[in-house]
Amino acid sequence: MAKQTDPRRKTNRPAPSGSGRQQNRAGQPARPARTSRNSERARQQRMRRRKRNKLIFRVICGLLICAAIVLAPTVFFRVSHITVSGDTRYTGQELIDSSGVREGDNMFFLDSGHIEQVLQAKYPYLDTVKLHRRLPSTLQIEVTERTAALSVEVNGEYLLMDMAGKVLEKAGQMADNTVEVIGAEAEELKVGDMVGDEQEKLQTVLDLMSLMTQYEMNEQVDSVDIDKAYDVRMRFDDRYTILLGNLSELEHKIQFLQAILKEPSLPETGIIDLTDDKKAHYRPDDTVNAAQTQDDAEDEADDAAETGQTEDSTDDGQEEDGAEDSSGQQEDTGTQDGDSSGENADAQTAGTVQSGKILL
Repeated sequence: MAKQTDPRRKTNRPAPSGSGRQQNRAGQPARPARTSRNSERARQQRMRRRKRNKLIFRVICGLLICAAIVLAPTVFFRVSHITVSGDTRYTGQELIDSSGVREGDNMFFLDSGHIEQVLQAKYPYLDTVKLHRRLPSTLQIEVTERTAALSVEVNGEYLLMDMAGKVLEKAGQMADNTVEVIGAEAEELKVGDMVGDEQEKLQTVLDLMSLMTQYEMNEQVDSVDIDKAYDVRMRFDDRYTILLGNLSELEHKIQFLQAILKEPSLPETGIIDLTDDKKAHYRPDDTVNAAQTQDDAEDEADDAAETGQTEDSTDDGQEEDGAEDSSGQQEDTGTQDGDSSGENADAQTAGTVQSGKILL
C-alpha cells in the first residue's frame, strides 16, 4: 500500500532565496498580501464609525440640554410668592390682585408690558411699574408714584395734575403744595387723561412751570391766572404779582424775573410788570388799590353829574346860571383834588427795571 502522508505534518519548504522577499517573474518585489489591504480598510472604517458615533453623541447631548432649558422654566420656575416695593398710596394687595398674576403661574411666561399697562391705567398715580423675577419662585413688583403739582380749577372743583400733564385725581379743594391754575378751560378732561395740544392754555401753564422749575423758582409759585391769554398773571411767593402779558419771549421774561428778585432794593411786596420784553416796571400793591378806588369814585361822580343835569333842566334860567356857577366851583375843586391825588400818586414808590436794575 502506498504510504499516506499526515496532513497535520509540517512539510519542509525551501526558504526564500535572496533577501527573503517574493519576486515575480520579472524580478520585481511582489505586491503586499491581500490580508494587509483588508486590515487597513477595516481600521479606517473603525475610525470613521468612532467619529460618527461621537458626532451623534454630541448632537443628542445638545438636544437634551436644549430640552432641559425649555422645560425647566415651565416645570420648576413657578410663582409662589409676590411682593410689592416702592412708596405708593395703594396697598400691595390691591396691586397684586389687579396685576392678574396668581401663584402657580410660570414666571417666564408673564407679559410684563401688559401688566404694567393694566396697573397704570387703573391707578393714575402710578408712574413706573417694573417686574423683577427673583428665582426660583418670587416675583417682585416695583412701582414709583407721580406727584401732584397743579390744582386746575374747573367749575368749583379741582383736577390734580402732575408736571407731565396727567390728570391724577378730581378733588373738591386744592391739594397741598400745588399751584392753583385759574381759567384753564379743562372741563373735558377726565382722571387718567393727558393734556393734549387741544388744551392750549394748560399746555402754556405746563411750559411756564417747566421754565420755573428749570430756573429753580417753581416752589415759590402760588397760582397762575390764564383766564385771558393776553394777560397771564402769576402769584409768586405770596408777596408779588407777576404780570406776564401774552407769554411771548417767555424764557427771557423768566430770566428777567430771576434777576429782578435778586435786587436788594426790591420792596417786600408789590407788582412786577413784565409785559414789556425790554424792561420791567414795579409798583406797590396799594398803588393799584388806590387807582382802582379813584376810578370807582370818578365813575360815581359821572353818574351823579348826569343825574344832576337831568334835574336842572326843569329849573329856570337863573337857577341854571347858579347851578353852572356852583358846578364850575365844584369842578375847580375836583380838579385841584385830582392834581393833589396825582401828586400823591407820583410821590409813592414806583420804579422801572432795566437790565435787571430797579430805578426808583
